[in-house]
Amino acid sequence: MKKGILNYTKSELIELVSEKNIEKFRVEQIFIWIYRFGKTSFLDMTNLNKNLRNILDNEFYIYRPKIANVAKSVDGTIKFLLELDDKKTIETVFIPEFNDDSIGEKNLKRTTICVSSQIGCAVGCKFCNTGYGGFCRNLTTEEIIGQFLIVKDYLKFWENPDRLSNIVFMGMGEPLFNYENVLKAIDNIIADEMEGVSRRKITISTSGISSILSKISQNICCKLAISLHAPNNEIRSKIMPINNTFNIESIINACIEYSKYHEYLKITFEYLLLRGVNDSENCAIELAKLFRNLNAKVNLLQFNPWPGCDFIPSTEATVAQFQHALEKSGINVTLRKRRGEDIMAACGQLNSIIKI
Repeated sequence: MKKGILNYTKSELIELVSEKNIEKFRVEQIFIWIYRFGKTSFLDMTNLNKNLRNILDNEFYIYRPKIANVAKSVDGTIKFLLELDDKKTIETVFIPEFNDDSIGEKNLKRTTICVSSQIGCAVGCKFCNTGYGGFCRNLTTEEIIGQFLIVKDYLKFWENPDRLSNIVFMGMGEPLFNYENVLKAIDNIIADEMEGVSRRKITISTSGISSILSKISQNICCKLAISLHAPNNEIRSKIMPINNTFNIESIINACIEYSKYHEYLKITFEYLLLRGVNDSENCAIELAKLFRNLNAKVNLLQFNPWPGCDFIPSTEATVAQFQHALEKSGINVTLRKRRGEDIMAACGQLNSIIKI
């Protein structure tokens, strides 16, 4: 049975091919073809001899998920429904940002690919449509990387690698519950052969699995975003049941541990404003106190409704008041723009149909 080559890091692949008397430097050439030029066939790797190409073609395959559907937003956001080999589906989102209100190539400022790490999610945040759909399974390394590659295929980014600015693990699933495959995928994506992508352009967003975060802090080496969404355990446990296992204090301690290894990286705390739940001025003041010993910033999010949800967005006046209270407390804060809401591609709205 053929093996998926995307499941192997460079060091793992070197060890594997050495058993077949293939020179180590060939692995670097293979990585260049896959990750810099987007090749899907070993037979197209023209600087490899014909015999080696045939060996690779017989032993391995280069994975791509199937695009089942594409939805395009009025703001330029694109949501991909991707079908995996077992017929289950995930969603991946491409988010362009423009220098002004005009959507177009000439005004493109930066781009982000939002990838999934699981089919569904087991965390069960009350405000998230992904968790509402339940959990199916972890994605393999190649299924994670495949999202990134298929989007680059679709957008024809291989000829212009600098068109991609950022990769965020903010799609379906909790990345730290699948951290081994997530970290392997990151290692491959930021390999020297991949132009335009570095660890500083990759962000792992987690609901705060503090025990795992503490365990792997030294190995993450990319940006970290914590989905906090509450200033205290009482509120957080009501909207995020995972807080009963990994509370705010444990998360802050894990972030302090992370910062020991990555002092230059500012930790982002995601905070979703829910009307009458966590959006009071007192909540903002209490929230600011949590970050006194951290190199942190707060990213405020406006709630994106979905069918069946029990929450409503905070008013614009409340959002402005909350932001001002944080800034007054000395916190670096930004308000994230809503993107892709009209195609259910905004934060918390992803929930592909899981085909059994």
